[in-house]
Amino acid sequence: MDSSPSISSGSSNALQRGKACTHCRRRKMRCDGVRPVCNQCANANKHDECAYTDVSTRSRTQILEENIALLQARIQELENPGSTSSGSPQSSLSGPERIDELPANISRQLLDAFFDHSSQLGWFLNTARFRHALSLPEGHTGRPISALANTVYLFGAANMRRITGIDAPIDTGLYLSRALSDLGHALDVLPSHRAVQVIQTRVLLALYHFIIGKFAEGRHHSDAAASLVLSSGLHKIRSTQPSQNVLSFVEIIALTLPAPLDQIEEGERINAMWTAFTICRCWGVAFGAPTLLSDSEALGTQIDTPWPLDMETYERGPIFPHFRTNSTLRNFLAGTNDNWPWENHSLLAQMAGAAALFDRATYLASRWHPDTPNIEAFYADFTSVDSRIDEFQSQLYSLQNLADVDSDIVRTMHVIHCLTSAASIQLHSALEQVNVESRNKCLMAAEAIVQANNSVRAHEFLIINPVLGVLWGAACQVFIRELVFMRANPAGDMTPRPEREAEVRAAVMQLQAVMAVFAPACAFTNVQLQRVQRELQGL
Repeated sequence: MDSSPSISSGSSNALQRGKACTHCRRRKMRCDGVRPVCNQCANANKHDECAYTDVSTRSRTQILEENIALLQARIQELENPGSTSSGSPQSSLSGPERIDELPANISRQLLDAFFDHSSQLGWFLNTARFRHALSLPEGHTGRPISALANTVYLFGAANMRRITGIDAPIDTGLYLSRALSDLGHALDVLPSHRAVQVIQTRVLLALYHFIIGKFAEGRHHSDAAASLVLSSGLHKIRSTQPSQNVLSFVEIIALTLPAPLDQIEEGERINAMWTAFTICRCWGVAFGAPTLLSDSEALGTQIDTPWPLDMETYERGPIFPHFRTNSTLRNFLAGTNDNWPWENHSLLAQMAGAAALFDRATYLASRWHPDTPNIEAFYADFTSVDSRIDEFQSQLYSLQNLADVDSDIVRTMHVIHCLTSAASIQLHSALEQVNVESRNKCLMAAEAIVQANNSVRAHEFLIINPVLGVLWGAACQVFIRELVFMRANPAGDMTPRPEREAEVRAAVMQLQAVMAVFAPACAFTNVQLQRVQRELQGL
């Protein structure tokens, strides 16, 4: 069963990126752009869901209209602070008990602002089910947990501020406070599917705190997500070796979740595991911290869960219900052919694979020093990981000719390419000062990141995955080291030094330029940019 994204070249009449209606974009279907209702939605009787936002390429008029609507809502709020009108945003904030109920128009704006970019922010739940559940009446057992709803609104407001340049019509501080408070009792009933919603909430809050510069809080939430993944048994989905309770006098209290109700629910659990894994591995490298999802058989954290698929694949129904697997991550790192009954090249699977290589390369490089015992074993591991990175990179979708591809897919593919190149940088950083081949590989990988930015015009993105700040910073360090090397070895380059130095400076300037676009809205990118600017002084 093929879960790869649709990346067909399209006809000459294909819509430009971002011009499809919201329903076709969510379903990853080819949209003909007919307005007010496209033919895809008309044929599927989805007239009410066919809407055009053109978020990624909005006109100045659209932006001004949205700004006016938001300003009018804010003026009404300020002029009527005690109003309880259902049309006023203040009415949803005046009561201390519930704040996840918003006027329909404000709720829709915030949800659209979030879900238009949710693929870059760690969202893994089924979007259609979540939005339907959110419309259920208060007190309905099918409603999402309040912490998740408020976190989605919070992120939607942050995205809206980033895109429009003005504050959203909600108090983001209050929404963050209530989301954190609600998490305290979100798991009152265990085990249940609410655990998956809590993992989703923790993932979103982790990235939100990374973006605003509260790194310790972000790390806390990512660790909490990973911990719940393990305690819920999401690393053992479809395992041939499920966790066994050892014989003892201690009565075991099982925290693993009951069987999923359908394929979508199982898919959400699989995707939850790999999303938490990706965030823990990437940001663990950024902070030099260990990961809870350690894939250790001795600790009971071995990852047997199959690779994730795109949500659209889960929506089609049962997928090989009798298929079982084990040692998923170990087999991947070893390059072992798993003989999957379906294609395991979904974007989330590729992202998780790139994160695994990024983490593994960093760990291996940290083990290197000139007096490393058993140097032969180190070089064997080094060569194996190097080959695995090259092999993985050769299998990635190209970033060329993506004008007709959905912007969500383009942005995710861009992160995967940058993350894989950064894995090569991390691996060869250990030897780049003593080995010419490693130095050249670092340079090639850093240049690949610059080229990836140029291919997708990354500077035009409105919202990005915050891990890009980590990866861009690593590429900048490669170029800075190269400038230092050329200063120390003016005759050591085959290329004439003035030309080579100009090329390196141009590359690092391009990276600085794209980092400067996102630094005001992403604290980690800003930290990396300031570091690069300091280190370039005097070079």
